[in-house]
Amino acid sequence: MKKVKSVLYRIVFIIVFSFLAKSCVSDYIYEGDKDKIAERQQMLDDNTFVMADLSNEYTETTLARVIKMYKFNYSFTVDGRTYADEILLTTLPNFPQLKLYYLKENPNIVSEDPQADIDTENKKGKSVTDLIVGIVWGILALLMLLSFFGGKKATEPKVVQEAKKPIATNTDTRSAEQKEQDRKTKEDPNRFLPK
Repeated sequence: MKKVKSVLYRIVFIIVFSFLAKSCVSDYIYEGDKDKIAERQQMLDDNTFVMADLSNEYTETTLARVIKMYKFNYSFTVDGRTYADEILLTTLPNFPQLKLYYLKENPNIVSEDPQADIDTENKKGKSVTDLIVGIVWGILALLMLLSFFGGKKATEPKVVQEAKKPIATNTDTRSAEQKEQDRKTKEDPNRFLPK
């Protein structure tokens, strides 16, 4: 079961790392979303905005322990039709209404500050940071992918078996008298003296 979980985690990480790499590299290559820039510019040119009603409740989120984001539900009416969705704000609004720019052709596309959105999109691709971060995410995805193929199989510890020594057998065919004589010769202290 642990092996299955490990494989699933690796697959999820590969997908996430690949998505992040593609996103960062494409931001650098394409220098921002041209469609988004065109839509925001159209909002400014047409000067199409409306006062949207915000919900009384909101969700607060803290990013990196520094940036607070506030998610509100909003609704507004254009040409007798009501549009509703959620919006993330960096500051709490003072009034229960918020000025929202919308795209004349599609009022579902809104922006609190179209010029800030345009500036943000134009900054993409100007710095090599996006490319470097994308490459790092790509390398991490590749390493996770290689872990499937390069992972060493768990080897069983090898038990070294000693070779069995043969039982010693008496292969000496000398007689007991000859053995005794050899023993005495070896013990004789005068054996090293000249004769």
